[in-house]
Amino acid sequence: MSGCTDAVEIATQEEIERSAEPAEPAESSVEETGFEQVRNETVVVEEEFEEFGQRREFTARTEVRAYLREIESELTGQEQSVFAVVSTPGVSAAGQQLSPLANMDEDELIDEARGEISAEYAGEIRDPELDETIEQEVFGETTEVSVYEATVVLPDGTEERGYIHLTIVERGEDVVLVAGAYPAGVEGERERIERLFESLEGNE
Repeated sequence: MSGCTDAVEIATQEEIERSAEPAEPAESSVEETGFEQVRNETVVVEEEFEEFGQRREFTARTEVRAYLREIESELTGQEQSVFAVVSTPGVSAAGQQLSPLANMDEDELIDEARGEISAEYAGEIRDPELDETIEQEVFGETTEVSVYEATVVLPDGTEERGYIHLTIVERGEDVVLVAGAYPAGVEGERERIERLFESLEGNE
């Protein structure tokens, strides 16, 4: 019945506005892993879609949270790990999911994750390639997380290996992108990123 109600509601609206619920890792996990929140932002995205031969507008209020950890590396000096969560409202209309994340293919999702990470990251992430797929508890449910190996170019031109962890999950009515990036060879960094994935909180 909920789906029918939503369809009727959408069909009678010229404009649709939806807001995602913010999703954040547990504060205790952020502190214990040495990360610090560096972004807490609501981003408004406006799109158009066609239903019953009419053009309609969809305004989505997306919640973005990003966290940064500074690392002292003996090889390259200062490095960083980044963890980001992007929550978009999920709305179905005319047989299509309006959340921009839900309509992205793998390459587009990787680019989206790189964009969110690069907004806080001092280096550049290049040529990500799938290394493995792991299972983790995200929002209390077992979820597949893709792990990509990439080249990280630091501000001084130094290149090194790094990793990106990426998954898309549904959280209540929202579609959520979760991503983490860290340099290879830093002991315990992968475990810190995985802990943040597993500690994610948010409202149903």
